[in-house]
Amino acid sequence: MMKLLNASLLAMVLFGGITVTGCETSHTEKTSPTWTGGTKTDETTTTKNPITGDTNTTHTETKN
Repeated sequence: MMKLLNASLLAMVLFGGITVTGCETSHTEKTSPTWTGGTKTDETTTTKNPITGDTNTTHTETKN
C-alpha cells in the first residue's frame, strides 16, 4: 500500500502540472554611424523572471 502511495505522489509531482519556467529574455542591437566615420553599437538585454517578476536590464555601448 505504501509503495502505491509513494508512486502516486511521485506521479502527481512529475505530471500534475508543475513545470519549470525559464526566464524571458529579449535582446536588441542598434548600429549607427559616428561623426568620425566609425560605428557605434548599442546592445540592450532584458531578462525577466516570470515567477518573481524581477527584471534585469544590461546596456553596453561599443564604438569602432
